[in-house]
Amino acid sequence: MQTNNVYDTFFQQDEAAYIGAFSTLIKDSYSAPLPGDLVAMCKNQNQVTVSTVKSITTSMLSSDLQIFCGTETICTIPTGFTVTMNSNLNVAALVLDGSLVWNDVTQPSSDQWLCAGYIAVNGGQFDMNLTSKQGYIYIKNNGLKHPMVQTRAFGSYNAGKIRVSGRPLVRTWSLLADKATYAPTMPSSNGNAEDYTIGGFEAHNTIKLLSKDGTSTGVISSIFESKTLYTGENMSALMQAEVINLSRNIIITGDDFQHVNCVNDVVDGKPPDHIQADHCSCWKNINRNQCTLGLHTIAIGPGSVLSFQYTRIEKCGQRGILGKYCVHLHLISNCSDCKIIGNAFEYGHQRGTTIHGTHLATVENNVYNDIRGATIYVEDGNEMYNRIFYNVGICPWAKSGEKRGCTIPGTDNDQADTTLNQAGLWGLSFTSYAIGNRFANNYNGMLYQEQGFDSGRGLLSGLECLSFQQIGRLEGNTFHGCGRFGTYVLASVFPKKTDRSIEKNGLPTLSTCQEWTTSGEDNGLPATFMHNIDYNNVFVGQYNAGDLQYRFHTSINNNNLIYWKETKNFQDGCSAHIADSFYSSGNLALPDGHGTFILENMIFNDQVHFESSHHCQVGVTGVLCMPTYVFVNMKWTGVISDDRPILKWGPNNGAMFTLGPDDEKNFNGNKLFPAGFCSIVNPYWSYLLALDNGASCFNSNDIARLLNQDPGKFAQKYDGGAIFCKRPVRRLEIFTFNEDGGSYQPMRLELWQSGNLISSVTLNHFQIGDRKRGYSATVVPDLDHQYKLSMTNGGNISPNWIIEFSDPIFGNRWKRDEIDLVVAGRNCPYPVHSQHDRRYIWSGDNYLTVKGRGACTSFPDMPPADCRSQPKLSNVEDCPGKCPNGCTNGYCDCATGECLCNPGFSGLNCNIDTCAAAGCVNGNCAALYLGGSLFVTKKPCVCIDGWYGDRCDTTTPPVPDPDPAPTCFNGCHFYMDSDVAGGQFGGIAASDPKVCCTECNKNAACNSWVFFSYNCYLKTGTQRIHKSGVISGIKCSAGIDSSTNAPITTAPVTTASVTAAPITPNCDGKCKGQYPYGCNSGFQIGYCNAGGGCYYSITNDPNWCCFKGCNQQPSDTSSPVLTNAPTTVTVAPVSASCDGKCSGQYPYGCNSDFSIGYCSSWGGCSYSTMDDPNWCCFKGC
Repeated sequence: MQTNNVYDTFFQQDEAAYIGAFSTLIKDSYSAPLPGDLVAMCKNQNQVTVSTVKSITTSMLSSDLQIFCGTETICTIPTGFTVTMNSNLNVAALVLDGSLVWNDVTQPSSDQWLCAGYIAVNGGQFDMNLTSKQGYIYIKNNGLKHPMVQTRAFGSYNAGKIRVSGRPLVRTWSLLADKATYAPTMPSSNGNAEDYTIGGFEAHNTIKLLSKDGTSTGVISSIFESKTLYTGENMSALMQAEVINLSRNIIITGDDFQHVNCVNDVVDGKPPDHIQADHCSCWKNINRNQCTLGLHTIAIGPGSVLSFQYTRIEKCGQRGILGKYCVHLHLISNCSDCKIIGNAFEYGHQRGTTIHGTHLATVENNVYNDIRGATIYVEDGNEMYNRIFYNVGICPWAKSGEKRGCTIPGTDNDQADTTLNQAGLWGLSFTSYAIGNRFANNYNGMLYQEQGFDSGRGLLSGLECLSFQQIGRLEGNTFHGCGRFGTYVLASVFPKKTDRSIEKNGLPTLSTCQEWTTSGEDNGLPATFMHNIDYNNVFVGQYNAGDLQYRFHTSINNNNLIYWKETKNFQDGCSAHIADSFYSSGNLALPDGHGTFILENMIFNDQVHFESSHHCQVGVTGVLCMPTYVFVNMKWTGVISDDRPILKWGPNNGAMFTLGPDDEKNFNGNKLFPAGFCSIVNPYWSYLLALDNGASCFNSNDIARLLNQDPGKFAQKYDGGAIFCKRPVRRLEIFTFNEDGGSYQPMRLELWQSGNLISSVTLNHFQIGDRKRGYSATVVPDLDHQYKLSMTNGGNISPNWIIEFSDPIFGNRWKRDEIDLVVAGRNCPYPVHSQHDRRYIWSGDNYLTVKGRGACTSFPDMPPADCRSQPKLSNVEDCPGKCPNGCTNGYCDCATGECLCNPGFSGLNCNIDTCAAAGCVNGNCAALYLGGSLFVTKKPCVCIDGWYGDRCDTTTPPVPDPDPAPTCFNGCHFYMDSDVAGGQFGGIAASDPKVCCTECNKNAACNSWVFFSYNCYLKTGTQRIHKSGVISGIKCSAGIDSSTNAPITTAPVTTASVTAAPITPNCDGKCKGQYPYGCNSGFQIGYCNAGGGCYYSITNDPNWCCFKGCNQQPSDTSSPVLTNAPTTVTVAPVSASCDGKCSGQYPYGCNSDFSIGYCSSWGGCSYSTMDDPNWCCFKGC
């Protein structure tokens, strides 16, 4: 799980730091080796001082063209003439009005190259297709500038067409099938991905590593994860490291990056876009003095084409110059021939692939590594139906440290490229397909951003309504390891029905951007994000969004499993906000909003916490902070501690947690709702305790006694206490307007039963911003009691105020809610019910534009919706007329009428079914969102818990693989995530674990060593114990040969005295599977739990079962020689203890290796200074 740190990444104003550290930033960036003659002839040659222009008058071979043009000439190929590439070609620049042909037949040698300062295809064609030979396009930095594509460019315009295609690859990326073992890396390695490249696969599931010069450096580290998890039907979390192929037989490369000074083009304001695209332009507020230039590729204008397939593009992007990216599809309009497929992008300094004012392009199966700024970028907001399929984008640099992640300052969009919101996929337009992509270690995984660009960007400013855009198909994407959000929608997204279309270039008639229909009903266009996976991020979700559903969503180990500020009821009157999803280990920051928030068919696993009315009354966020959260068919799995809080109340005594009507009996109970109870509300609503003579609602003390739990601890679980009811609860809200100078006295809500006043409650006026104001209450629906509402002085309720009770979804899906409501000054019908008028009240960011609507008025009820006959939300647009014959194993692209294959299918007519080939019996197909037609050969299925085998067809667990035999490197065995117990006698500072091995071999008394925090600690023992983030080693001569595991039988473990968990060597039935229960049996101590967790130190938590080392007698007699040495001694912090404030004992489930540590009552950990009273400091206070 990430911590919500402020990383040391680049802001827009950090150009000086970027320039100053540039050599450090690029020192590990990789570019492909080049033929010697290319380097000698083309690389870093002198600038062209005088260039002539020559134009051929007949078609010719490149060997003849070289003689004709020489190396200092801008060589022009007129219309009607063709150059055939039969040799290397080195010219100052190349302009193609005609054609260039380059293929395996025309190229006689095994490798061939073309060098030019720019290649400009002006209405002509550049056709290159090599499948068996190697080709290079080298863009020189020779100072030449073309009037359209500018400097260091490979581009087309005036309907020019560039088609470059290399050797096709069946797959360009895959996932690590098994977690690899550790051996030393190259000198000065920090164990980061940036330090090595893959050189091949070795025995024992290890991967050979190469240094940048190609020499072997060992095998890959175990820090690379490989874990799969069955999370539901057709839902699998493939939490596996991406393995990408960066080699291609066509390489587009060029001279090294160069910093150039900017030109101050205007005294005030900002220069127009064509100036910013022409050269390095600066102005007063841009925070830029230089630009950083590599090569760039581009297609400009309608009819132009840029198609790169199976090429490698490197050293690309021109930081600070508008429109100069590794690939740029610029204002082409419709371009189904623009196919960016199967390429490798690496070492880029201003975005990877940009889709700008272009529709129908395909960006598929590309791999991106070391690209600064947004990886895939979509602007200015009108783009439609582009196909962004199965790409992988990896930021290989740590977000803190010398590389500063993949952020970059000085571009035209700090939101997409800097620490503000750098993203793997950044988009202004939401109406495209994004399927099966994976983005790792970015600042955000995917960001659809409306905020700041709500009416369009650039030339489209004022022509779009981004908040209302139809949302395309977002499905099967994985975002992990992100410093902020995985999935991210910012900030107000409420899709509506408009007349946008490709025929209108993606621009709506602005008069169709309406919140309501002409009759005042919601004009929403519901959408769903499906089968996406978020793990190890800080946040997942959005700010304000409505008519947006998460379905089949897997969210694991994110600080916030969902983060949502404000929402509304669905336009269709039926849909859940989150459905059929799996949420594990984290906080649900649930929204306030208008209406009922439904979580349907949810599985909550391990420790999950519900934060109600998240962000309500912060700024202008929220409505009245009184949301209704309805749980339909909820399930709990894993290990959930009763000692941790499970929910948090929001402002205004708000939020109601209630079960769906079909679940209200709740015979068995769950971790949130005790058995027999179906509603939980804030303790402020104690007036409900009087209902039914006290037989329906109870306070938390009563429930604690009923459950034989400590009342204080039980109340703490519910944020200080709650009211628990055996009856459902609903909202009653009264929206006010700025009348009588804005002075509002409280309201009084009386509860009557059997003709008697049994209780009452005061409703205080509540306000957020200028328009969100009113009163709210929690009520129990039904007609066996009555509510009377008046001002506290007995006065009438203003006829202008809007009264709302419950929500129409209850009547549409189950049965309508009814209450007997008497309102002073109103003539309310009997009964008041949930289907009453809602017109013109709320539709997203526009609301309360009329007065006197709602309940207790003469306006007609809302039209009914039969949810039983209404299909569940789909992310496939319905356009039956476009594909009249239907689509077998596919879906209709409503823009083209073409059938696109469903995930898991490929080939002509979608006839290749990779999942059928897997044959999964009791599990899911792992290949569903991997793309391509190649079958998965290792672990093709993700099994339901309790099933095993390649096809999940047996209940017999496989025999665990033995721990890989350590290999002796330089006289030592190396181990990852491993400490050595006892016997410490010395230490030195070191930058690499290899130094530790060398020092230990020099000392006869040394048998082992530990490398931690750039220090080596020499030891006499050889007993390994688990310690995350620590590297250790044992001398090969210490009784261990290269084919046996290190012994773990000597010196005792040195820990603070604790009481061990249940001493039982057999955890069958208490943990998953059989011994060693999916854990590593190579450590001295091992614990497992029912949720599949593993732990390798003594614990007293009864939720853990000990399967190894259960008879250890811990000792506290030893002390470390060096204060910063890794050790198994647990020392209490000098600061105040967090016992009772956090879960368990020091270090409260957190990592005590950091200099600063904070814990929370719900199990959170943070390692930076905080001033939040909900967090307790346990180290570095």
